[in-house]
Amino acid sequence: MENKEQFKCISPNTGEAFDTWTQTSVSEFSSALERLNDKSFIELSEASNRASALILLSNAIEKAREEFEGLIVAEVGKTQLEAKAEIDYAKSFLIYMSDLLSSANFKEEIEDGRWINTVPLGLGLLITPYNDPLAGITRKIANCIGSGAGAIIKPPELGIKTASKLEEVIGLEKLDHLMCFLKTKDREIIKQLMHSREIGVISFTGSTEVGKILSINAGSGLKRFVGELGGINPFIIFSDADIEKAVTDLVIRKTKAAGQACSAQNILFLEKDIANDVIEKIESKFFEIESLPTDKYASALMGPIRTKKALKDLYSFEERLNQSGARCIINKNQKHVGDGFFYNPAAYLCEEPDLFMEHEIFAPLLGICVFDDRKSLKKLLHNNQQPLVLYAYSQDHTFLNQFITSLNYGSIGLNNTGIQGAQAPTGGFKEAGLGREGGAWGLSEFTTTINVKEVFS
Repeated sequence: MENKEQFKCISPNTGEAFDTWTQTSVSEFSSALERLNDKSFIELSEASNRASALILLSNAIEKAREEFEGLIVAEVGKTQLEAKAEIDYAKSFLIYMSDLLSSANFKEEIEDGRWINTVPLGLGLLITPYNDPLAGITRKIANCIGSGAGAIIKPPELGIKTASKLEEVIGLEKLDHLMCFLKTKDREIIKQLMHSREIGVISFTGSTEVGKILSINAGSGLKRFVGELGGINPFIIFSDADIEKAVTDLVIRKTKAAGQACSAQNILFLEKDIANDVIEKIESKFFEIESLPTDKYASALMGPIRTKKALKDLYSFEERLNQSGARCIINKNQKHVGDGFFYNPAAYLCEEPDLFMEHEIFAPLLGICVFDDRKSLKKLLHNNQQPLVLYAYSQDHTFLNQFITSLNYGSIGLNNTGIQGAQAPTGGFKEAGLGREGGAWGLSEFTTTINVKEVFS
């Protein structure tokens, strides 16, 4: 009998264990993988079957909505409103892909006697993030199942209970021959799996450092690698912007999920003429927001940092900022509500943006840099090595569109931060990632083509 090791689940709201999780045993995973190989290819060969499976899963998630909401709050510390929103977001990927499959053309005749079949590359290995413990999985499932391939899901340790609930739901709906879960801390198992003949695509969301390692391993096995990696996301407010809207959008975006989102901005660039006014408005709004235990306060606007280590690293980063000459200009004293990992919104004013342009800040900590030379700013933005998302605010439509020309960021929000959606491609350039997720573009990452030419006498 296999020894199934158990691990504690630590709540960021309390700093204490609220549950345990058990690693998937080798025999369990071998059986699941066999089911995928035997059944998923045949069942998913028809686009209508794929669409039905995705809708079935979406409906099943809705049935278990309350349980998912509770787990997301307990496990990753999202507010109750954020947890509700994530359920809707998670379902949107499944619903959109189901609709897309109804009109997608997987067999295209291009000339007399010749057609192109679009087919899956092979099973998808989906390595998912903790910050969206449910939606981070369903986004990848939609792309993978939509292509016609079965999915192996490696969920994050920090979102493991949410993933386990999804695994349970998938089993109850009898979809476990299309999707299986590998819950493990053993990196060697993942490495071996990446080289498996059945795997065609490795899809990963996480840090640039880990992404590079996975990309190398994927490449050595000639597997396609799709990675949404760390992002350095600038937010620019030009002097002619609608300042009230810009500040409101910035604060909401920066404090959502306590700043633990791939699209959260690292640094704010303020044009000199409006700097003082904008900083005052940000300070006022930051002081309205307090990091609270989201399992106790339904009205909480922001929850905790996910781990004790992440909080410790954040304080270490603040020390580096102080040593560099950056000045803390917004800092609300922490009210210690329990023993969770709480950090209130803060901002540092810096003459040089180097530290904020080198490290992704997964927290409600904002760098602020004042500029008066738009050309120099554009050059700085162009040299960003992790260009995932860019936000820019100005009421001059012509100028904004000219300004972003030649700036290669995966997503650009002009006078808005609502860049995400099931229908839109997401991903970055350079060290921010490879490939795209979402919409038809995400679907294409899991497929390739077969050229068929027929002649009958």
